[in-house]
Parts: sequence; C-alpha cells; structure tokens
Amino acid sequence: MNTAGRSSGIVSRLFPALTEPALRRYLSGQVASVLGSWTQNVTLNLLVYHLSGSAAILALLNFLLYGPQLVVAPLAGSRIRSENARRVTLCVLTVSLVLTGSLITLSALGVLGVKLILAHALAIGVSSAVEVPARQVLLLTSLRDASLTSNAVAMNTMVYNVGRMVGPTIAGFVYPTLGPRASFVIYALALCFMATCVRSIRLSGAARPSRADSSLRDAVGYVMSDPFSARYLPILACIGLFAASYQTLVPLLADKAFHDAARFTGVFFACAGAGSLSSAVLLSSALGPRASARFIAWAPWFAIAALMVLATTDAAAASMPAFFILGFSLTFAATSTNATIQRQCPEHVRGGLVGMYGMAYNGTMPFGYLLVGTVSEALGVRHTFAAMAVVLAVGVVSIAAWQRFKEQR
Repeated sequence: MNTAGRSSGIVSRLFPALTEPALRRYLSGQVASVLGSWTQNVTLNLLVYHLSGSAAILALLNFLLYGPQLVVAPLAGSRIRSENARRVTLCVLTVSLVLTGSLITLSALGVLGVKLILAHALAIGVSSAVEVPARQVLLLTSLRDASLTSNAVAMNTMVYNVGRMVGPTIAGFVYPTLGPRASFVIYALALCFMATCVRSIRLSGAARPSRADSSLRDAVGYVMSDPFSARYLPILACIGLFAASYQTLVPLLADKAFHDAARFTGVFFACAGAGSLSSAVLLSSALGPRASARFIAWAPWFAIAALMVLATTDAAAASMPAFFILGFSLTFAATSTNATIQRQCPEHVRGGLVGMYGMAYNGTMPFGYLLVGTVSEALGVRHTFAAMAVVLAVGVVSIAAWQRFKEQR
C-alpha cells in the first residue's frame, strides 16, 4: 500500500497535470482516438496504393487528409471558445463516426474505390482541422490549475506521438490479416470511447465566458504584437516546410543509400519516433517548462545539424542518431511553441491561436511533402537533405533578424 502511494507521488511530481481528473479522462479518450485515427489513415494509404499503385495519388490522399489544417484550422479556431469547445468536439466526433461508418458500409458492399476514398479523405481532413483547436481549447478549459497548462499541452503531444508510433503498426498487422474494414471498425470504437470521455468532462469553475466578438483578426493582432509568437510561429512554419517533410525522403534514403528499403525505413522511422517520444516525455514532466525556456531557440539548429548529417553520411550508425535528434528537435520546437503560447495568451484568442499553430506546423507539412518529393527527383535524396538544412537555416536567421529589427524600431 505504501509502495503504491510512493509510486503515485512520484508520478504526480514528474507529471503534475495527471492530478487533474478531467485531464486523465481526456487523455484516456485521446489515446484511443489517436491510435484509431492513425490506424484508419495508414489503412487508407495502403488501400489506395493497393487499388491504384500510384505514388501521385498517395500524395494527393495525404494532402487531402492533412492539407485543410492550413486554411480550416485558423478559421474554425477563431470561433471556438471555452463555452462551446465541448459541444464542437462532440459534433466533430459525430461527423467522424458517420464518415467511418460510411467507409465500413462501402467496404462491405465492395464499392470502395479510389475516388470515394479521396472524397472521404477530404471530409476527414476538414473535420480533423476543426477538431484540433476544439480539443485543445477543451483540454485547457477543463484544467482547474492554470499553472499546469504547459504540462497538459506537452502530455497531449506525448499521447499523439505514442499514437503515431503504434497506430501504423496496428494498421500494418490488421490490414493484411483482417482487411480494411477491421481498421475502420477499430476507429469507430475509438471514437465512441472518446465521445464518452468528452461527455464526462466538466468545465472548470474558473473558466469564464470569452468575448463573443473574438475573431481570427484578434488572434492575428495578438501574434503581431507578442514577440514570442511573432518569432516562433514563422520559425515553426519553416520547420514544417523544410524539416518535418523529411518523412517523404526516408524510403528513398533507405533504398538508394542503404539498399534495403523495408528494413531501414522501419529503423529510421522508429529512431525518429523514439526521439519525438523522448522530447514529449521531457516536456510533459515537471522539468518541461524550464527545459522549454532554455532550449527552444536551439531546437531548429539541432534539426539543421541532423539534416546535414543525413546529407553527408553513408553510415547507418550515424544516420540513426541523426533521425533521433531530428524527431526530438521537431517535437521539442512544436510542443514548446504551442505550450508557451497557450500559457501566455488571453482566453478570447486561444482558439484562434491554436488554429494558427495548426496552420503554421501541421498545415505547412503537406506542402512540404509535395515540395521535397519534387526537389528530390531533380537533386537526389542526399542533396535534398542538404538543401532542406540550408533553406531552414536561412529562414531561421531571417526571421530572427527581422524580429530584432522590429524591436529596435
């Protein structure tokens, strides 16, 4: 009994946000939802490739799944406030359940072709772009202790990275053995569980109604006037375009440089995923706010260094740590930026800022995938890694110089 109490005390000290009952319920549903979402999305990739055999259609599928973040997330986020976040989240979960039910039905009837999958992907992408800011606002509104904001955001990121690592593994097992319908059913069950968890969340008594006239213009005005947001959101956009898009090059690097696409693709993704998870665990712990404040400015430069290593080394023993550092630095930069902005911003612009964060990072990545894939055909995989590092470095320096120039004025 004493051992259990000591273990609980250690967990509470390392991850203080877990003392919040609402957060525990939210994260329980989030684990299931993220796992199910990645399982379904990877299954859609496998199914489209099986049906079409086209890399171009695969790129289009992923653009439809993730591209709406660029436009829809900031527009929807600006209309989401503490008092309607729970309702919006439940509505989007219902829409997602309907879309998944449609995939199950069409698959059972044997009429689920590429065009229908792409149409569903667009609807899924739009609903996900609305859901991201709604969930983020719901998460932070449910906290009773506002000082746990950074820790809660980091734990949410940790859950996402766990899902990103495990979900594709589930899809890789389920799709060839049980078929795509099984993956869709898994996601439908996960959505039902998430909806149950969201319904059980009661908003904090400290949550006050937001200004009814808040808009995207308010969020943009805040970003322009806040030195941290004005600097790190553009840097995050550069990272999304020129560093997070490394995933497109992993199979090419594994095949052309190491001559074993199946083996090294899995190894390199596992190293990057382990780095992302390590970063999320660090930022989720009690050490997170201090580490974020000290090292956020260095995160882009660690990513640049990792990209340069991948551009120059022929050794797998050097490439694996480089992918670990790349995954660590990308998650560190994204999570630290999001957590700091959420901790500092006024309540009435929170939803819009979450949407702008999604636009800056998740919204730019689909364009990065297309850009990096096109450049790699002309330059080759290693020269593309080098070009990514150089352009990212120029972008970070230019943003920092412009910010300093504005401050001096």
